[in-house]
Amino acid sequence: MNWLARIDSITNEHIAAARQVEDRVEQVQREADEAIQQIGERVAAMGFGPETPEERAAREAREERDRLVYEYRMRQQEAASTRQREVYVQPTDWTDVDEARSQGFGRDSWLV
Repeated sequence: MNWLARIDSITNEHIAAARQVEDRVEQVQREADEAIQQIGERVAAMGFGPETPEERAAREAREERDRLVYEYRMRQQEAASTRQREVYVQPTDWTDVDEARSQGFGRDSWLV
């Protein structure tokens, strides 16, 4: 048996298989590019396209409004949780501030 011929044969088979794989990868890439092109055309036909400057400004305004509403709600929840903790006071912890609150003076009062 000629080992050099056998090695050359195996090498040639390997190179041929690698070329087949490369060809198949190129074919799949072409098919994927065509599919992406078709999807883009369908989306464009449905009226979806790149965002216009007006749409971008409206989206940014909505996002800013949503962020501000979220921050406002978080502050409200924090204030509510603070108020809930201040409602219960042990008799040994009673202060002049607690006495003023019990008499109806709120946070804006000079007594508090």
